[in-house]
Amino acid sequence: MSFRINTNIASLQSQEYLRNTSEVQSKTIGRVTSGLRILSSGDDAAGLSIANSFRSDQAVLQQGIRNANDGLSTLQTIDGGINNISKLLDRARTLATQSASGTFIGSRSVLNSEFGSVITEIDRQAQAIGLNAGGEFARALSVFIGGGKSSGGITSIQNGASQVDLSNSTVDAKSLGLKGAQAQGITTTDIGTGSPSTSVSAIVNDPANTASQNASGFTEFFFRGPGFGDAKRIKVAVNLSGVTNVDNLVTAINNAIASSGTVVSPEATAFHNANISASVVTSPDGRKSLAFSSSNTAFQVEAGDRLANALLGNVISSSNPTGRALVNTVTGGSNTAAAATTFGASGAGVVQVRLQGAGLATPVDISVNVAAATTVDQALASLATAISGNGNLQAAGITLTAATPGAPLVFTSARGERFEVASSGDLNNILGLGSFRGSGGAAGTFDYSTVTGSGGSFAASAETLEFSIGGGPTVSVSVTPAAATIADATIALNAQFAANATLAAAGLVATNDGTDISITSSTGSKFRIATIGAGNVFGFNAATATGVADTAETQAGNTDVNAFNAGGVQQSSIIPFTGIRNGGDDQTITVSANDTGGGEHSVAVILRNDSGLRNAGTVDEAISAINTALKQSNDPTIQAIAAVKDKASPSGPEGIRFISTLRGFKIAVGTNASGTGLGDQGTVVSSDAAGNGSTADISTQAGAEAAVNALANAVTKLGDAQAVVGRGQNQFSFAVNLASSQLTNIAAAESRIRDADLAEEAANLTKAQILLQAGISALAQANSAPQQVLSLLKG
Repeated sequence: MSFRINTNIASLQSQEYLRNTSEVQSKTIGRVTSGLRILSSGDDAAGLSIANSFRSDQAVLQQGIRNANDGLSTLQTIDGGINNISKLLDRARTLATQSASGTFIGSRSVLNSEFGSVITEIDRQAQAIGLNAGGEFARALSVFIGGGKSSGGITSIQNGASQVDLSNSTVDAKSLGLKGAQAQGITTTDIGTGSPSTSVSAIVNDPANTASQNASGFTEFFFRGPGFGDAKRIKVAVNLSGVTNVDNLVTAINNAIASSGTVVSPEATAFHNANISASVVTSPDGRKSLAFSSSNTAFQVEAGDRLANALLGNVISSSNPTGRALVNTVTGGSNTAAAATTFGASGAGVVQVRLQGAGLATPVDISVNVAAATTVDQALASLATAISGNGNLQAAGITLTAATPGAPLVFTSARGERFEVASSGDLNNILGLGSFRGSGGAAGTFDYSTVTGSGGSFAASAETLEFSIGGGPTVSVSVTPAAATIADATIALNAQFAANATLAAAGLVATNDGTDISITSSTGSKFRIATIGAGNVFGFNAATATGVADTAETQAGNTDVNAFNAGGVQQSSIIPFTGIRNGGDDQTITVSANDTGGGEHSVAVILRNDSGLRNAGTVDEAISAINTALKQSNDPTIQAIAAVKDKASPSGPEGIRFISTLRGFKIAVGTNASGTGLGDQGTVVSSDAAGNGSTADISTQAGAEAAVNALANAVTKLGDAQAVVGRGQNQFSFAVNLASSQLTNIAAAESRIRDADLAEEAANLTKAQILLQAGISALAQANSAPQQVLSLLKG
């Protein structure tokens, strides 16, 4: 046994034990006083991390429950508003039913006044609860509650949100079908019995009107809208048998509309779904005019003959029931050959006549086979037969109305629409439409992107060539080779191409293979070529053919506007249009709109006229291309927009207008080098509200009967909207229940990790106190032990 004074091992050990005991006692006291097991991260780092995560989840769920309860309160407010609108509909139905009675002897104007007030109040209350079109809550509402998990591509944020979509649950008068788009005829013309000169009876019995009918006893209206535009417009042929006044006229038109919507085709289905109906609108001064209405679709209505034009109020005068003429004519640039003139050996082959415009989505080429001995009389007869037998031309109302040898050809659009006529293959200009070359003067090709001559003399003498780029105006150039060689002839052609802005823009380039010259468009532009005179310097004239300078066809006819756009919708301004001629002049048009939830939708349309695709040579082709792209987008928002042909003034050029029942849309117009295609290039054209639409009316018995039906549908639509709101209330209630359950269980899980077991901690505290007392006593004894060594030094 050894004794030391300098180092008291027992004391040091006692101090260490005492320190440990003191720390245990301190932590135990902290746990007992705080109620927490984990006082610092050192106590249980992993447990603290988990507990903090649980605490954060609880904070999210607590706020999420408040969010859901707020959403539930909002839906309850909306539900109460819809209940009140339901009562307003009940009152409106009562008034409409009363006015619809044939035995009613009171004032329908008084009933209609209150009826109008009820409709106005429906709009006000729908706006107050945020469920009018474009209203605060007319969108997909997403309430974040929390507690979601990620799975199957769905994030925890997405799973933690409860959604109710009210974008299709608007309850304003327009959404309920009590207001809508309406195209109304000219209101200054009275087609009612108050004006015998222009009454329905006078109009349908007017000889000039009946003579314009495509089918005896029927008058025609044409409708354009989303899914049934341009060449796929819907023709409504109205049977006029028994029509003597405005009431049975409306009945006849609505019967025809119903029949047109039953045809099995995509455009007929779209027309049927538009729910367009005819009615008579009475102005404050008592004039009656024809109107067409739709609760859900923007549209355009067009008269198909003079009788329909008159019914739309477009009469010659207030005392003359004859509708204004719709005829538009195109007359050949020069006379046809004299009777019995033959085409000759140089003219034998295929003569093609191209017609485009007047609602044609693509050009129509009429081919006439001619032999050397074929006379102009025979060719004209064949041409007339082919045109009359072409279904597309018949649908467009285009006919050959004058085909007499020695006189110009006259083509007519029965609906007054503008169109173009061109020809190729008639190298001697027998038909008076120009001597543009066909495929070597023989068969098939109307125009080219590359053409090779044959048998050229390449003499050092001037020759005049004519070109038409993409169906455009004729460009004439006189070319003289510097020397009588194919190389000099090629150089001379290219010099003229470069010097002419139109031909240079078309990318025309001449090349040769040592024998023949070829002309090609580097941009893919389509062109026609003619040689003027009997020469064949460059090889583009058949032997003995005598080409003549092309004289432009003339267009003349009615300038009255016979198409009416629906009011109460959104529409763009009329965007001017000129045909795209050059292959390098592609133009991109971007149509964009927001859905009811604010999401942006768009589609881009490329307009071009080259060897790959020709969809913009005329305004009709461009409209067809645009509407096809809108339809094929398979986007319901974009599909609600349609492009229609329109003009700003009776004598103005035809342009493109966009229409829709959406709250708004935009058209971004791209640029191209030549500035052709849609005008306003480099700008964004925004839509604006267009006029007034239709409103249910009970001022007449017929109107009241229609209102009764409309209100019955409105009750159904309101019920559908309220069902969505009710579903949302239940959905939010269930979401609150789940979140409350999650909150309770997560709190319990956190408590098991974070909270202290006080029974256990009390025992630990008692143990620590005893150990501390014992340790202090032992430390005192250890500290006194060295003093005992002094007893060894006493002597």
